[in-house]
Amino acid sequence: MSKRSPGGTEVKRSAANQKVEKERELELQEKLAEQRLVLKGEHEEALRVLRAAHEQEKEALIQSSQEAKAALQETIDGLTSQLQAFQAKMKRAEESILSRNYKKHIQDYGSPSPFWVQELESLHFVIEMKNERIHELDKRLIHMETVKEKNLMLEEKITTLQQENEDLHIRGRNQVVMSSHNHYIFLENLLNENIVFNTDL
Repeated sequence: MSKRSPGGTEVKRSAANQKVEKERELELQEKLAEQRLVLKGEHEEALRVLRAAHEQEKEALIQSSQEAKAALQETIDGLTSQLQAFQAKMKRAEESILSRNYKKHIQDYGSPSPFWVQELESLHFVIEMKNERIHELDKRLIHMETVKEKNLMLEEKITTLQQENEDLHIRGRNQVVMSSHNHYIFLENLLNENIVFNTDL
């Protein structure tokens, strides 16, 4: 019965250890690759969600601002048109034939007749109504101008919010990149430590 030499046993043991070490190293590398893929997928999904939310919020704000601006401008244009129309009518009334004839009648005949008194009162009543309407339109225009200023402030806030969202997106992307880099370094260090540990064995 032959005896095994100590040298041969040691060689076999060393070869077995090397084989186990390589298998562990390959296994760890596979896990590292899997972790990279998973982490990359998670980061891409997080960025996609962040971009989608940012775009959706930006589009909603822009649409709301545009609708408010269009409605406000339409109201202002309508009121301005009404005011100009009333001012034109009032000017025509003041320079009307009735007014000129009334002055001529005073010059020719003295005191006005009851007919002209009635016509003058009617004209005066119409002018007063127009004046009240004009004052009302002036107030509404002033109110619309105030609303317009508030709308401009809203647009400035929207611009600021868009910039803040963009900054947040950039910070989030940088954070994801940094997290990925740190995770990668951690796994690389873990792999190196495992290799050194197996080598020491």
